[in-house]
Amino acid sequence: MCAVAVNMTYEPFSKEPEYVEANRAFIATLPLGGVRTLLDLACGTGVMTDLLVEACPHLRRILGLDLSLESMLIAARHFREQGTLARRGIRLQLLQGTADILPVADGCMDAVIMGNSIHMLPDERHLLREVARVLRPGGLFAFNSSFWAGTMPPGTEKVHHEWVKQAAVYLMNRDRELRRRGKPGIRRKRGTAKTAFSRPWLSIGDWQDRLDEAGFAVQAINRRTVLMDRRCFETIGAYAGLASVLFSGYPVQLASEALQETAGSALAAMGVSEVPRLWLEITAARKETV
Repeated sequence: MCAVAVNMTYEPFSKEPEYVEANRAFIATLPLGGVRTLLDLACGTGVMTDLLVEACPHLRRILGLDLSLESMLIAARHFREQGTLARRGIRLQLLQGTADILPVADGCMDAVIMGNSIHMLPDERHLLREVARVLRPGGLFAFNSSFWAGTMPPGTEKVHHEWVKQAAVYLMNRDRELRRRGKPGIRRKRGTAKTAFSRPWLSIGDWQDRLDEAGFAVQAINRRTVLMDRRCFETIGAYAGLASVLFSGYPVQLASEALQETAGSALAAMGVSEVPRLWLEITAARKETV
């Protein structure tokens, strides 16, 4: 069994048509007509930024913030080569940083958008307070997430269980092969990352309560069905952020490889070619007083 090429960044999944179109449809529901200053929180490689530029006719300034320097370098290269922002007179600033303390003055943003990443934050209450701080009164906050309490339609969880099971067997086989060749086996270092499902996924009611506590008035809630095919499973499985959680403590490269290589066989074993996932979309406005 030979090692295979694996792109562990988020970029391949973020370019999947299903991912792009789900985010485009989400953004199309937002009241962005008067937005001039916008914070793209957890902007990654710039997919959401691109879609927001399409949807905001009066946009003049975008601040993109992300923890991954690698993703931001990809985004910077993309926008430099594309040239759309310069032609439209939009100022883009990309900053590497955490959402714990947003590098933005109080009340200076018309909108804050967070694409499929809010579930990754360790303290959503603190995040929401920070978002409320940087928004002007009445400013828009919108996010979507594919990790919430209702994300898996009944029955689909079996596919995900099969996928993880097959990936675990893949790792066991790799370990045996390495030892057969006289090399050290795969060693798992426990405690290096949080295990999957160590924190419960929030329900719609949970999000409503947290938004209200932080000074937001919820304007819209939607559940969008996104169909995940083999290619989607392969690219998201290869993403280091997911692999390090599903196989906490294992070498990330090998965990990513295992998930990528078993995606197709897991779907085939369950007799399906695609699996629906419900993405939660919430739009809220900052109240006049927070």
